[in-house]
Amino acid sequence: MTALVEGFDADACGLARFLAGEGQAVRIAAPESETAEVSALRGLGISVEPDTDLDAEPGEAEVAYLDVWTPEVAPRVARLRAQGTRISCLGDLLLERWQGPTIGITGTAGKTTTTSLVASMLRADGRDIALSAGARAGNLWPTADLLDLLTRTGLSRQQVLLVELTSSHLAFMCHSPTVAAVVSFWPDHLELHGDLPRYHAAKATIVRHQSVNDVLVVNADDASVRFADDAPGRVVAFSLRDSPGEGAYLDHGSNVVLVEPSGAEVRLGPLAEGGTHRGNVVAAAAIARAAGVSAGAIAGLIGSTASLPYRARPVASLRGVPVVDDGMAATPMKSAALLAGYPDCSVVLIAGGRDDAGGGPVHATAEESALLDRACDEIARAARCVVLFGAGGARLGPLLEQREVDAVIVDDIAAAVRAAGDRAAGAAAIVFSPLHPLPLEERAGFEALVAGCDRLLPESS
Repeated sequence: MTALVEGFDADACGLARFLAGEGQAVRIAAPESETAEVSALRGLGISVEPDTDLDAEPGEAEVAYLDVWTPEVAPRVARLRAQGTRISCLGDLLLERWQGPTIGITGTAGKTTTTSLVASMLRADGRDIALSAGARAGNLWPTADLLDLLTRTGLSRQQVLLVELTSSHLAFMCHSPTVAAVVSFWPDHLELHGDLPRYHAAKATIVRHQSVNDVLVVNADDASVRFADDAPGRVVAFSLRDSPGEGAYLDHGSNVVLVEPSGAEVRLGPLAEGGTHRGNVVAAAAIARAAGVSAGAIAGLIGSTASLPYRARPVASLRGVPVVDDGMAATPMKSAALLAGYPDCSVVLIAGGRDDAGGGPVHATAEESALLDRACDEIARAARCVVLFGAGGARLGPLLEQREVDAVIVDDIAAAVRAAGDRAAGAAAIVFSPLHPLPLEERAGFEALVAGCDRLLPESS
């Protein structure tokens, strides 16, 4: 077998080592220069190809393991497919080789929080789980540390592989988990796939290759319920409105209720006030139960909260006003969902970032533009002031001006924090929710910028 591995990051290097250890002929290629870790791969017989434009010439390979950030519309994807190369990725390999049960969770929003809650429920039930320890920004994507488990002697066939899967994983996969979940679905990241039907097709991979013995969990309250049409096995659902049949729902007293296959209902208890988004909790309950977790173990986690980096987490204060870091909200609907919980004219919003993350302009299709307009309506309601930065901020400016929102445009995120501090007096919160993609280092540095700015700003009078 000849294999191409794209990228020079830790996951790509780990995957190349794994494949070479199986005796495969491996090439690893990327447009950047090689690091010491990459150079060391040559000692394993791996061909290392730095400064390589795979779009121009991907080279021959029987299988190509693509990077999670590769757009499906990239020329190299079309070239590889045209020459008969099988497209794959690290997550696909893990699902292909795993001997025990597998759970995969996707969705336009809520993937990471839901996956984290499911992990806690599995552990509370005494289940042995394999969960990524190496993904960035708090994500629970498939990472190379999980490959070590595939080579471990005596790996338990009962160990559960639990992974969060984005559309960029799924576009390059041909295996599905035994328990699949689509927790939400709306137009998003369409620039990576070309259009809404191709985005839907990528997401549908999570169920497309299931067997009649497998389970799909869908959100009965949104378009993810459409994925049930592709399910060969059992379908369960969750809802925040009414009983969806088998699955889980939230009753009018804010109790999470499990609905068993027999139709019997098990009330688990109320959600925690001000805790994790209720949709994530109800989704996690349905997924965990579909995976065989006991009702008791699920009930013990219903009142818990998940505090994940960059996801609507209070992190500091600025001039005495709480600061909420929602830096992973790189799309309009994620920001709108957070702002919906705030009173009118109560928030200083920091928004902006990039208008192109490498796959073309973001929020540019008709479907995504409509969602951006809806988010701007929510901003106009909840924000007393908006501080905008970067190319994304420049795009938001005219939309907010149309809505007569008090907005100021600055050069970068550091200036945005300072400007928000200047305007903080009387606000219920300063919310950092960019609506646009950001480099990880800018997300990671936000809290430090707030702390530094708070020391420098004079006390408000």
